[in-house]
Amino acid sequence: MAAAEMAPFARSGGLGEAVSALARALARRGVEVSVVLPGYRCALQSGAQFEHTGWQVEVPVSSRQEAAEVLRTRLGESTTVYVLVANQYFDRPELYGEGNTPYPDNAERFVFFCRAALSLADFVGAPQIVHVHDWHAALVPVFLRADGQRYWWAKACRSVLTIHNLAYQGDFWAEDWHLLNLDARYFSFDALEAWGRINFLKGGISFADAITTVSPTYAQEIQTPEFGCGLDAALRYRSDRLRGILNGVDYEVWNPASDPFLPARYDVEDRRGKRMCKRALEQAFALPGAPDQPLAGVVSRLVEQKGMDLLAEALPELAAVGLRIVILGRGAPDLEERLRQRQAEFPDQVGVRVAFDEPLSHLIEGGADLFFMPSRFEPCGLNQMYSLRYGTIPVVHDTGGLHDTVLDADEQPGEGTGFRFRPFQREAFLGAVKRALAAFRDRQRWDELVTRAMRQDFSWDRSAAQYQQLYESLLR
Repeated sequence: MAAAEMAPFARSGGLGEAVSALARALARRGVEVSVVLPGYRCALQSGAQFEHTGWQVEVPVSSRQEAAEVLRTRLGESTTVYVLVANQYFDRPELYGEGNTPYPDNAERFVFFCRAALSLADFVGAPQIVHVHDWHAALVPVFLRADGQRYWWAKACRSVLTIHNLAYQGDFWAEDWHLLNLDARYFSFDALEAWGRINFLKGGISFADAITTVSPTYAQEIQTPEFGCGLDAALRYRSDRLRGILNGVDYEVWNPASDPFLPARYDVEDRRGKRMCKRALEQAFALPGAPDQPLAGVVSRLVEQKGMDLLAEALPELAAVGLRIVILGRGAPDLEERLRQRQAEFPDQVGVRVAFDEPLSHLIEGGADLFFMPSRFEPCGLNQMYSLRYGTIPVVHDTGGLHDTVLDADEQPGEGTGFRFRPFQREAFLGAVKRALAAFRDRQRWDELVTRAMRQDFSWDRSAAQYQQLYESLLR
């Protein structure tokens, strides 16, 4: 695998968690997995025990050669992780940019990463499958096809591209073309060109042997102009190679029965510890203790894609119906400020923490009664699946992976696990919240709803089995 993120070495969101969990789940199924990562500053300072391999890869970037030292470590017992240390590209405070501004050389950084990841095979041996994630690694299938003479093993290798979020494409000026060292014919509508620019993700879509997204519904959505982010035509053209495989949950990490970040453990059979978690959550956000009043949680990037503008708009009406809400995340400065203003307006009902805080995110899942995910679009989403296991009922926009994982309790009585709304409008969102609050007030119905939610199984083993079947079909 080649990816820009992998927990616990480097992550900015769900990508890092997904790559890590998938690698471990595949290894449990007997698949020999190695992962290649950029040697970010945070990765080298993650506390992992890295071994110096003594290997150095040198690859062409524009008219010069650039080098990386290769370090090695393990994730669990079966997964080898290689880190490409090239301080000129990766020794920086953040992964992709600072202050909501991308690094100006991101095209060069990830051209180098893709070339270097392929060259690593000279030392570790030829892979049968190269599985790459998102735009940062999407040039790997392109280079395999276009520069097969550089890689003696390329003809026998098959490539898989997983799109975690189509909105992020690796879109760069045409003037950066020299960095790729590719023939000019690859700057075309059926290769890397999109709207007059270089598009790394489109290159992967055009050349990968198989394309996956992280939920079945999202795989269909991105073939439409509404969700295709300008690449819907390219995806429709390769629809025979496209499928959705739902991401999973690492229940070793996200399990209220064993979660070390919770003040009290609980499970589906004995949920008394959840009330203690709720009190701890109220204290963490300096909210008055009110165990019988509903408390909603949000753990999210504070950006419009996640519907945080819709949430900020709806907060006065949510407060008016007696709901309390705690919000954790970082994102767009204007949205951070709007949410802080809402906290100042409703200090006894709204708590906001602008931060990345892993322990607090677990406490929100464990202590809240409801979990809000009003995303405009959501390729898969993980928090709604965490919430189900923690008995925290999700209220979600009916899109992408949220549609695939949350059944509406009113539309499907006896089977529902949460509440969905559509269209993406404030009135529809408020309507779903009010339906959830009505269920909360009916204690028998609420207990049945929580029990169904906690018994859902979205383990990575199921997802890994589908990926293994895909690999085997490509090799056949």
